[in-house]
Amino acid sequence: MHRRGFTLLELLITIGILAVLATTAVLIINPVEYLKQSRDTKRIGDLDTLYKALQLFTVQNMGATPLGVASIVYISLPDTSSTCGSYTLPALPTPWQYQCTTSANLKKVDGTGWLPIDFTSLYGGSPLATLPTEPANIATNAQYYAFVTDGQKYELFSIMESNDNVLGGRTDKASKDSGDDFTRYEVGTNLILAPWSFEFTAFPIVANNSKQPGWYKNAGPGTVTVQGDAQTPNFIQANGQVWYGWQENIPYDPNSIYKLECRARQILDPTVGGKSTYCGFNGVAADGVTLVSVSGSNSYGSQHYRAFSGTSLTVAAGWTVATGYTSGYGAPNGTSGTCTNPAAPCVVHANVRYIRPMFLLNYSVGDGIANLDYIKITKQ
Repeated sequence: MHRRGFTLLELLITIGILAVLATTAVLIINPVEYLKQSRDTKRIGDLDTLYKALQLFTVQNMGATPLGVASIVYISLPDTSSTCGSYTLPALPTPWQYQCTTSANLKKVDGTGWLPIDFTSLYGGSPLATLPTEPANIATNAQYYAFVTDGQKYELFSIMESNDNVLGGRTDKASKDSGDDFTRYEVGTNLILAPWSFEFTAFPIVANNSKQPGWYKNAGPGTVTVQGDAQTPNFIQANGQVWYGWQENIPYDPNSIYKLECRARQILDPTVGGKSTYCGFNGVAADGVTLVSVSGSNSYGSQHYRAFSGTSLTVAAGWTVATGYTSGYGAPNGTSGTCTNPAAPCVVHANVRYIRPMFLLNYSVGDGIANLDYIKITKQ
């Protein structure tokens, strides 16, 4: 009986089809992004697990034992230095400092682990066998878990890795967690405790283009201090002109609509100079360093002022909230002013790939006093 086999041409065609299908599958599935999403899922799950354990501790403890020391950032990186001296970490404002524990103790739940809480003291024992650590758990890109507390309330936070989960992403976690830092995923009972808070509980200073969470002073002879009162617990006060830009890059998704909101007030008019207020974001090119203004220039000037744009605030008016919306690209220039209608958002210059919040108070070279309460960016 004669059995016909495959010809060489048929085999080549079949192999070619399989190669095309395999390439298409890789492009669709995108294994690198899939792994990032998988790690983000673990991050979210771990922080939720820690949150539940901390809530149980809080209920049973009833405030008898503090959850830790204020102005300390406890992180999940192991180190023989208690202040995490082996790592290059984001700058902290005074009096904040980092705290690490050794590899041997890192995951212990008795208070000697990276979380300073003795879960073994709970009735019925610890709800955790070991403390979870970040999937990568490295200093690069701040890929570690962090914990801060005022003694009674607390905040846990982590960096999301997948582009889907960052601000503007398809499944945006960073700006949807009710926290005040739209660069991080936050859980806890007080989500404005972290030193990088955009509620200005602190004001970290970093170098220009450091890509670190903190502010760089572009221009102005004025000074900034962190203050608060009974009605507004955290705000910054600018004595004279100050012009600052955040230095951590935030990926920009042109398919998302970004809402930027700023709250400011003028409390003393200048005797010389102006008092214009600006609040928005700086555009950054694909290299993560080159600035991109609305006209495409590498400049801190003429940036994407989305909330306040040359606004002259009245002292008697008190706090003023300004909101603007952004989506998409220009052809190629961006919109220079504000767009208050989400149905008709502003656009950015076509070269923008990242954004960084910015503000400018008491412009130009005014000697007045102004306050900035917060900057918020959320995906709509």
